[in-house]
Amino acid sequence: MLKELFVNFTILATMLFFGNVLLNRFRHSPLAAHSALWMPGLAGLALGGVGMMLMEFSFPLASHTIVDLRQSAIIIAIYAGGIPGGFIATAVIAVFRLFFFGPFGVSSVIGAANAVVTFVLIAIVLRKGQLNGQRWTAAFAVQFIVLMITLYVAVGPQVLMIAPLIALITAGTGMFIFLMLRHLQNSNRSFAIMEDAAHRDFLTGLYNPRAFSLAYERRVKLALQDREGFRFGLILLDIDHFKKVNDTYGHPAGDVVLRQVGNILSVCSPIGGHCARSGGEEFVVIVDRPDEETVARTAERIRLTIEGHPFLLEDGTRLDVTVSLGYGLSDEGSPKTLFQRADSALYLAKESGRNRVAKAAAGSEETGNVMSLAR
Repeated sequence: MLKELFVNFTILATMLFFGNVLLNRFRHSPLAAHSALWMPGLAGLALGGVGMMLMEFSFPLASHTIVDLRQSAIIIAIYAGGIPGGFIATAVIAVFRLFFFGPFGVSSVIGAANAVVTFVLIAIVLRKGQLNGQRWTAAFAVQFIVLMITLYVAVGPQVLMIAPLIALITAGTGMFIFLMLRHLQNSNRSFAIMEDAAHRDFLTGLYNPRAFSLAYERRVKLALQDREGFRFGLILLDIDHFKKVNDTYGHPAGDVVLRQVGNILSVCSPIGGHCARSGGEEFVVIVDRPDEETVARTAERIRLTIEGHPFLLEDGTRLDVTVSLGYGLSDEGSPKTLFQRADSALYLAKESGRNRVAKAAAGSEETGNVMSLAR
């Protein structure tokens, strides 16, 4: 029995570990955007397969009793895929038990019913993606009760003699699965925090140049492929006379200004906008699927908000800060030259007196006219 139980635990551990690895890799793929529609079904099918494998490695507890851990696969399916995932896993396990695992008869019907009743009751107790200790304890208590009733119907009263052993196996399996899932969840959270930190500017909390480069190149590729008419806008901005702030008030004051500009960009950017600090006092904003008016309005809102914002230093000193901005659209020229075109527009805004927004001219790397003037 111990050898078979070890094999069952190995199957569960392997499934949980590699399933988590595959899920993390999938989250960064283009398919992840629509995963809510079909991921529960895929999880249910996979865990249904795990349930079938666990049935193949069933083990004897007594001369009259053979058990397996198929119910655990149903519980994990509900955790991973919610009710749809649990339902599909249950259907796979029940059909396999009825028609493919031994001869069809009373015992196969009882085994299939065990899976169905387990699903119905566990679906009431557990919630998708939640690792609540009390709920999981209740779930495995339900598993034990359903298993005992199933065995009592199939074998008779003599199964009560091994009830303590069944309880021990159920509790051990439940604790193993719960601790394994919690470890994987904590590891995923830690990795997500480190991954996010690697793409963030430590001072402003915006994305850093590396993260911007990845996001920009991805959008350029989409625009070149012209997927569903994809277009995006790019806004470059530079804090006016920032060197004077550092020279007059010191670098700590400059850091205060940079942090507050970062906060303003986060607030003023459209939902889904990608804000980054590209270096020093330079910032960039990517706007997805915009019209020209949206990009121009966003740039002007940023300019006006920064112009009217009271930049307060730690000693109470108030600074007046302005920015110059240049923007362009990916479909008004080659997407590959958008950054250069927006940068040229930014240069024109600075040369025209600063505290201005300039639009890149279409079809070349030359700039257009200044679009808004400082008051």
